[in-house]
Amino acid sequence: MQYGRAEPRVLQSYFPCTPLHPSVRMGGPCRTRLFRLRRAQMFFYSLVLLTLLLLAIVIRPKRSTKAKRLYVALVFALLICIAACRSYTVGVDTEQFIRAYARIGAEGWSAFALERYEPGFTALCLLLNQLSSNYQLLLVFTAIVMYVPIGYAIYKYSENPLLSCFLFITLNIYTAYMNVMRQGIAAALLVVAFVFLLKRSNVGFVACVVAASMFHVYALIALVILPLTKIGFRKGYVFVYLALYAICLLAFNVVLALAQWVLGREDVYSSDFMASNYFGAVIQLAFVAVLAFFVVNYIEVLKRTNLDDRGMLSFYQHAMMLAVLFQVTGVQAEIFARLAYYFSIFAVISIPIALTAPKQKERTFSLVFLCSMSFAYFFAVGLLRPEWQGVIPYAVDFSNVLAILGW
Repeated sequence: MQYGRAEPRVLQSYFPCTPLHPSVRMGGPCRTRLFRLRRAQMFFYSLVLLTLLLLAIVIRPKRSTKAKRLYVALVFALLICIAACRSYTVGVDTEQFIRAYARIGAEGWSAFALERYEPGFTALCLLLNQLSSNYQLLLVFTAIVMYVPIGYAIYKYSENPLLSCFLFITLNIYTAYMNVMRQGIAAALLVVAFVFLLKRSNVGFVACVVAASMFHVYALIALVILPLTKIGFRKGYVFVYLALYAICLLAFNVVLALAQWVLGREDVYSSDFMASNYFGAVIQLAFVAVLAFFVVNYIEVLKRTNLDDRGMLSFYQHAMMLAVLFQVTGVQAEIFARLAYYFSIFAVISIPIALTAPKQKERTFSLVFLCSMSFAYFFAVGLLRPEWQGVIPYAVDFSNVLAILGW
């Protein structure tokens, strides 16, 4: 199958021991060379992070609302362009989606019956095919849809836009959405639902969650956050969550059977996959647990003086504890870990808010610790587990983007 009008320009050097040559055994000098290659490929994302910092130094987004708006707009314009101009090789599932885009365009209305995708994604592909059969239009449009709501939420609600943008990348959320497109759209709609919840519009919240499920049906799990926000969050609830974590670990077979019954599918668990990714899943769990600890602990301090905002502060606490819950279950079945995406996205807003609670010295220490940890996590995944998301190496396909415009 021919994709686009030209081969993508890949930001990498080719060695005979890279994954492009699977017949080569990965041992000795070859493994070392591959590691160096991956490190060089991470340089692109390092430049993106450096750009965030330089823009913050020049614009100083915390000095005014106008500066904050300009900073977030420039950062997310850059992130959208990177995602929109990417090749089909960026993202493990991207090629699957562009093949579906071509099929749905050919199938027409019958695609709703023939395809396995949710109706929202199928309808989107049909609509975009009316404008162009070039799959790049799907990448451009979804990049805008996925990242604009998150940028808006950071602008409106983050106490530290630089930290939020930094975490958005280093928590691997940004790159994950370049892979799991349908889930990225669903998560973006859940961010819109969050905005409605902040405005105390339960109807708007539920409507957005239902809309998100039209792209990824598992997004319906986010409905649980509504009653949890209403009841608030007390210290004792931590023990309730700990009990749930223990149940998920000790009675995993029961949880798995229940999930298979609810989802109506048997292929939610792969012993081979989990055996090869168990250690990585544990690392992810530990990382999310540390983030949740900071959010739950410091926001509990904030709630003592912010009586009017206790409901939404409780939202952040529940969201992070739920993210840990699904990561705990995801240690044994990866499909559950993907559900954590729907809650961990709120870390980019809740962590800057939580860090306003401690005094200056403790705040500085916590900030340095969290940034160092997330930076190390981001590079560890990029260097040691690039196959998780498939965004390394990054490849750009400008010619195909221009082809949409008829150039």
